[in-house]
Amino acid sequence: MRKEIILDYTPTEKQTLFHRSPADEILYGGAAGGGKSKAIVFDAAIECLRHPGINCYLFRRTYPELRDTLLVEDAQLGLDDVSKFSKSEKTRHFANGSKMNYRYCQYDNDRFKFSGAEIQRLYIDELTTFSYVVYEFLKTRLRARKSLGVKPLVRCTSNPGGVGHGWVMARFITEKEPYQIHPFRIWNSH
Repeated sequence: MRKEIILDYTPTEKQTLFHRSPADEILYGGAAGGGKSKAIVFDAAIECLRHPGINCYLFRRTYPELRDTLLVEDAQLGLDDVSKFSKSEKTRHFANGSKMNYRYCQYDNDRFKFSGAEIQRLYIDELTTFSYVVYEFLKTRLRARKSLGVKPLVRCTSNPGGVGHGWVMARFITEKEPYQIHPFRIWNSH
């Protein structure tokens, strides 16, 4: 018997566009206080409820940023009847085997801590605070067994500024129409 789960979340128009996008890779930008962090936490929770056994990884640059944003939003999910949060692991474990893993990657070399990660949903809050090297490495951890029945996805948020401002602008924004899906050219040297 399936249990109905009601989330206390009414997305804004922009959050709704974010949640409904069929794109493989998304940047949700905007001013501070626009609900971007809330959107990625709820998106990850919804994906975990929909898809048993998936791993969602939610990143911030530093632990204090993670603690003061994404973990605060997680505490407000209201999903304790279908999941348990492990404070020591910084992971929400769902009854269906899915997980929301909260992580930080302060220095470029910290990316190697995730070498063995199998990520089906990659969420990065405040993407412009990350280097391109970290972003591209974390994307190499995206994979999904056929039995999961999902395609790996990337969902990011950002404000202007930060160490990654230039590469984020070039990849997602410059000369691109907002709220649209844009193809990326992939170069293969072989």
